[in-house]
Amino acid sequence: MRFSKVKAKTALLVAGKTQCELAETLELSRRWVGAAFNGEKSISEKTARRIAAALGVDVTEIIEQED
Repeated sequence: MRFSKVKAKTALLVAGKTQCELAETLELSRRWVGAAFNGEKSISEKTARRIAAALGVDVTEIIEQED
């Protein structure tokens, strides 16, 4: 599983949330969320699922499928 920063940013925009609001919902720092969304942090499957749930999407919508 690989977190897709483009798909995640799109989901964030569609949800009408900011990275700061998402960070508060997830109880993570805004800096950590920003780094994750910029591809600077590795994301666990558990965290990807939490991000997806907070954005109201299925986790498959914010990850890249591996071949």
